[in-house]
Amino acid sequence: MVQQVEKQDGGAAKAPARPLWFVVPAWLLTLAGLGISIYLTISHYDDKALVCSASGKIDCHAVTTSKYSEILGIPLPLLGLAFFVAFAVLITPWALRSENPVFRWGRLAGAGVGVIMVVYLVTVELALLHKICLWCTGVHTITILLFILVLADEFRRIGQVD
Repeated sequence: MVQQVEKQDGGAAKAPARPLWFVVPAWLLTLAGLGISIYLTISHYDDKALVCSASGKIDCHAVTTSKYSEILGIPLPLLGLAFFVAFAVLITPWALRSENPVFRWGRLAGAGVGVIMVVYLVTVELALLHKICLWCTGVHTITILLFILVLADEFRRIGQVD
């Protein structure tokens, strides 16, 4: 079965809208990730803003102030913020309906790079710092769930084209 393409007023081809099982969770997860990233960005510049355990294995302060909390001088929460803003753009109705492969591959590449970053950051937390940041874990979980959603949508899309 070939996916039908609608013609809009200008004659430009538009893909059908994504199903709600993709759109709703993708937006909820992206907004949650955006919120946590904003909070972690603020707390990066103001230590007093960080609310989390600071003793034992769970120690957000130790993680967010470690030498691993920046890459090339860029704070990781700022990179997370950029990731979620970019992902929000990639899941706008306009981008989801576009036949331009840049959006489709952008979602896949962005989610894939996000998961690679999660693997790196969790490795740093567990193997090098021996500490866990619960806020960071929230962002990691959201990123993995977005990756799973994007993959599921890709498999759905491939299944529609015979």
